[in-house]
Amino acid sequence: MNSLLASCAVSPKKSLDGYIRLTFDAFSRLNFQRKLAWEDEDLQQDLILEDVPACCAGYCEWATDGALQVSIGWAWFGVADGRKFIAPGGINSNVMLVTQTSYDLGMHRTDELLRAWLSGESWQTGEAICGL
Repeated sequence: MNSLLASCAVSPKKSLDGYIRLTFDAFSRLNFQRKLAWEDEDLQQDLILEDVPACCAGYCEWATDGALQVSIGWAWFGVADGRKFIAPGGINSNVMLVTQTSYDLGMHRTDELLRAWLSGESWQTGEAICGL
């Protein structure tokens, strides 16, 4: 890994458009803390209207520590058997993923990759979703 990418993983820098640009590899190495999680009955009702079998729903946000926080937030819903899923819609983040040569991957591809990353993380149970 070159020194520019290594420095981005350790101390990311915010760009003029508000995004923190990182490669997926650098993003994956960040240490996220669970910051917020809450249930939202209005979101649950909205999902039910969209034929999503939500017995509960809410939002969750994780962020890194430090002066320049990288954050990721998403809506979630639970089904009757206790499993929890990422709700339809986008992932909210202040990250724009880039190629190894620093070209933006774009919002759609960044969202897809963040969703894939989050799907591999353990957020659905216990303290990961703040006890919900």
